[in-house]
Amino acid sequence: MGTSLRTKNIYEFGAYQLDTDEKVLVRDGHPVALPPKDLETLIVLVEKAGHIVGKEELLEKVWPGVFIEENNLARRVFNLRQVLGEGPDGRKYIETVPKRGYRFVGSVRQLGDSAESPSPPLQSSDSAQSTLRVSRRRTVWPWALAAIFIVAASVLAQRFWRARNASPSKVMLAVLPFENLSGDANEDYFADGLTEEMIAQLGQVQPSRLGVIARTSIVHYKHTKASIAQIGRELGVGYVMEGSVRRAGGRVRITAQLIQARPQTHVWAESYERPLDDVLTIQREIAQRVTDSLSIELLAAVTRSDANAHLNIESYDKYLLGLHELGQGTRESISKAIQYFQEGIAIDPKDARLYSALAEAYESATTYYNSPAEVMPRAKRAAQRAIELDPQLPSAHVKLGDAYLFFDWNWTRAQEEYRRALEINPSLPEAQLGYADYLGTLGRFDEALSRVQQAYLHDPLAVESRNEALWIYYFSGRMPETIDQCRKTIELEPAAGIPYAILSMAYAQMGKNAETLRAADDAVRVGNSPSGLATTAAALAQVSEKAKANQVLAMALNEAKGHYICGFIVAAAYTELGEKEKAIDSLQRAFLQRST
Repeated sequence: MGTSLRTKNIYEFGAYQLDTDEKVLVRDGHPVALPPKDLETLIVLVEKAGHIVGKEELLEKVWPGVFIEENNLARRVFNLRQVLGEGPDGRKYIETVPKRGYRFVGSVRQLGDSAESPSPPLQSSDSAQSTLRVSRRRTVWPWALAAIFIVAASVLAQRFWRARNASPSKVMLAVLPFENLSGDANEDYFADGLTEEMIAQLGQVQPSRLGVIARTSIVHYKHTKASIAQIGRELGVGYVMEGSVRRAGGRVRITAQLIQARPQTHVWAESYERPLDDVLTIQREIAQRVTDSLSIELLAAVTRSDANAHLNIESYDKYLLGLHELGQGTRESISKAIQYFQEGIAIDPKDARLYSALAEAYESATTYYNSPAEVMPRAKRAAQRAIELDPQLPSAHVKLGDAYLFFDWNWTRAQEEYRRALEINPSLPEAQLGYADYLGTLGRFDEALSRVQQAYLHDPLAVESRNEALWIYYFSGRMPETIDQCRKTIELEPAAGIPYAILSMAYAQMGKNAETLRAADDAVRVGNSPSGLATTAAALAQVSEKAKANQVLAMALNEAKGHYICGFIVAAAYTELGEKEKAIDSLQRAFLQRST
């Protein structure tokens, strides 16, 4: 025959098959979910397996004709490493070649060619090629046919899904803190609350096509002098919305404008002056303008069950005051937040947002101030009531999932709640992180860390969520990555104690005594939680610094007189110190407190 009968470009490496024509990655017969740009990056690297692909070449092939910061490429590669894990040889599939680019180092072979036009295997040695040719003649084709069938089935499913949900790549948006123009700093809470509500509103518009950065990262830009272009680069977004609010008497004036970050050009600007009880309507109108401007369909899900109800201004004010206090993160502010939310519920007992926020406040009191046994049952009841009133409230599903996971130890129900929250709003970092905690609890660390990266995508500057994710990295056993993540968290907040504590544990696991001591000294210097100090004590004991370990543990237990301390961490420290009876006592207390 004069022509080759080429079918598909399907590449196999380890447990994976990659169809570069249909852009589908399959592992053990199951499709692997990857963001489009991550998948395109993988395709370029796999097609040139064994060869260095320069950064400029990758940027041009994945983002043709578009200027993209190099850190976006690094993020794609990092995500791929987390998802793919290690190859059969124990190495990561993607290697960084300093100052040049990246190289796919896994053993790759191409499937799907006809027998008349075989593709050469993507391996460097002649012996490997010879072995593969023999293997193909004897065993590959029956296996390859089955693999192609599996991939074809997954491709059909993907095509069906795309036909129903055809859309371009996700647009990323940041809503900057609204400026308070009232002239009264005491009114800041209203502007901050409006910002948070706007983020929540937009997060549910069309989550498969619009990603929204979370409040905890946005707050860094309050009163900022940074340019829109700089903010866009730092947050990895293409669009930025900024605005202002002035409340006077019974009226409110809100201005908002949408700006494309890279050229810093205005897409639209609008002002609204209405009665105060129209504020929710204004939020929905702004969301509609955003989606119209970005050619994104506004989903019905954005209109929650309470959206058309009359707004009770007094209870809404309590809600915003509570959100403002909750953002401060101190014992006193959390107590004030709980009080505000309870007062708001007394005024309007059918406002689901108040119950969801109350659940969040109760949960915030754990870890640092109260044991889970004291407050998590209250958080669970509040979250359940919020869902009864509004099943479309994703934050309530997250808080209920947290209660099932960390207090009831009911893995099945926790998974259900996290998945429901992600269906409603996959931009919600706490939903991604909660699901990561669930996956990590079950030992599914590759999947867990992939979820962590999704949380970082929508909340790149949040220290508290990174502190929580550090435990997932640590328990996954990936100490170099744990160390890298600790350092990145410390860069964001040098005064955070938990990253130093976990850094000391990671170094201790690797047997790096000098580094353990330095990290432990830093953890004690900035230590702001008894649990963090107890973690540091365990690390010191592990490298045979028992005198220092006892001293730091005593500091932690003294701090615990006024704060909550995790009994499991105390038990770990006692175990490393050889104090078995004290360790058992701590474990018993931890069980009763439902420590996690």
